[in-house]
Amino acid sequence: MQEILFLLLPIAFYSGWQAARKRYKERQEQRKEISVRFVQGINYLLSEEPDKALDVFLNYPDIDEYTANTFLLLGNLFRNRGEINRALRIHQNLVARSDLSKAQRTAAMLALGEDFFAAGLLDRAESVFTELLKDDPKHADACEPLRNIYEQLHEWDKAIDITQYAQQRNKVDRSRLIAHYYCELAIQELQKQNLFRAEETIKKAAKAYPASARVLVLKGDLAYARGQREEAQELYRQAIEKDTRLIGMLFNQLLNNFNQKDELERLYGFIQQAFAKTQDAKLFGYLLQLARKLGKLQDMQTQVEEHLTKGKPTLNTLVHSTDVLSYLWQENKVCDIAQLQTALQRLSASQPDFQCAHCGYKMHGYLWRCPACHQWDTVSNV
Repeated sequence: MQEILFLLLPIAFYSGWQAARKRYKERQEQRKEISVRFVQGINYLLSEEPDKALDVFLNYPDIDEYTANTFLLLGNLFRNRGEINRALRIHQNLVARSDLSKAQRTAAMLALGEDFFAAGLLDRAESVFTELLKDDPKHADACEPLRNIYEQLHEWDKAIDITQYAQQRNKVDRSRLIAHYYCELAIQELQKQNLFRAEETIKKAAKAYPASARVLVLKGDLAYARGQREEAQELYRQAIEKDTRLIGMLFNQLLNNFNQKDELERLYGFIQQAFAKTQDAKLFGYLLQLARKLGKLQDMQTQVEEHLTKGKPTLNTLVHSTDVLSYLWQENKVCDIAQLQTALQRLSASQPDFQCAHCGYKMHGYLWRCPACHQWDTVSNV
């Protein structure tokens, strides 16, 4: 009996070897077939036949680390080209597969959420990113797109929550952003005349980011809504001192709301001091408007002449300077037009002469090829 078993061992070994060899050949053939299909899909893409390429990729039998990354990149490529439906097909197909690793599934979910966001399907995008956070609370990559969604939907409470959550997880300071969200909520309360709730929300914004100039503006809005005009004007002044860009946003509001002579005088004095420090042409335009309202155009003659001959005039300051010169002509029958002409020549020389019709890039000299978008024969006179 033992001799028979001993004689059968080589036969069993040979049979096993043949079976293994057959399976190996089958796997090799299968891999070869898969490689051919993959190359075929790439060829369709290069031939600008994306739908045929999609059919090949979506029917791909096995997914490994490399093919999964390739499909993700392909879907992102379609999304970046604005072909959202194709990107959705690829990423939805990936998410539905059972052979993905956890990391691959997470990447596919993130890409799918970005597709929904790009398509304007914000509720579905929110659902995808929220599910990611629910599955893995430490997964911070979903926080940023969720924050963008809440910004678009003006859901400021949710934007605050997700930003605070991300700040705790990533240890990145987003206090300025959180303060802006509180400011948006405060504006809503002010519009509804809920002054107490507006004040509480402004306090939260100030606590989140004490250096915020916007908080000072809202405090000024709140004081004005309560009839505290002098305090409101002082708060606006503090805000402008902190960030001089705010004068452009606040000037018409200040001019309309604080139209008493003493209030206009305080505003005039403040802008006069600010212009003396910065020589900002925008401030000079506002100063001339206030001078006209207060009947002080005669006092501005010297400053207008210096601005036209030595300053950096803009179209806005030229308009208001012309107003002063016209007034002086009516009063004294004397007006130095040469100063205005010099200012106009200097302003004209600073403006670009040519612009690219393709991307809008402006330049002083003509170029056959746009240095910004690299298109040929797209440059013309402004």
